[in-house]
Amino acid sequence: MKDQQGPASASRAGRAVERTKGSPLWKTVSAELLQEVLAGAFEAGFPGELELAQRFGVSRGTIRAALAPLRDAGHITAHPGKKPTVVAGRSTVYGPIYSVLASIRESGMKHRSVVLEQHLVVNPEVAAKLSLDPDAELFHLSRIRLADGEPIGLDQAWLPAVTAEKLLEADFRDASLYGELDRRCGVVLDGGTEQLTAVPATPAQAALLGCPDSSPLLLIERTGCHRARDLEFRRSYVLGDRVAISTAFGCKATPPPRG
Repeated sequence: MKDQQGPASASRAGRAVERTKGSPLWKTVSAELLQEVLAGAFEAGFPGELELAQRFGVSRGTIRAALAPLRDAGHITAHPGKKPTVVAGRSTVYGPIYSVLASIRESGMKHRSVVLEQHLVVNPEVAAKLSLDPDAELFHLSRIRLADGEPIGLDQAWLPAVTAEKLLEADFRDASLYGELDRRCGVVLDGGTEQLTAVPATPAQAALLGCPDSSPLLLIERTGCHRARDLEFRRSYVLGDRVAISTAFGCKATPPPRG
């Protein structure tokens, strides 16, 4: 069903949103909302789905699709029955350089994950990175990430079990780690650091990703914080010949590029 345009007064610009040529309508809405979030437009509170649908002159289904990548990337957060709240503030570039799920959805491809591990572990190396005791229990999630059925990377994450144990019940074949962390544990990461390094694929990684041994991978190591406390350590190995990563910073008026 095509979206019906609402009255001229529905949007801030006095007209319904116009579809960008060659791009789904929800992407246009999502890009406009992201631009406003990063510019600090919703400091008084983020509007609900019905209000946004009326403003843009689109269906609530389109609004839900537009909000999904913003939630996945951590720009807004919402609990069942509540309005979304803005995480990113004025002039703030919030969130990781690379969010696998958000990037796949933004490209219009279908996301799926193959879950390799989802359990509690003890890992002294990771515990040290999170300033925990060596024998502290950690929630560990390891996945192969796929776009339209094709592997694009390996994703491994660790969080303190005392905070993230409820994630054992989540279905991560399609869900976002940050979305489930918010929904089940009430935690939204609000900062962190990332380091990007080029590495060759090991034989084991190559077998999982369906690529030749020593294929170039981009290793993204992330330490995510919540209220000034290191809460997540993550390693993502992304196939360099299947994924292009871009980011923007310091620009309030320029919308993100559309793929």
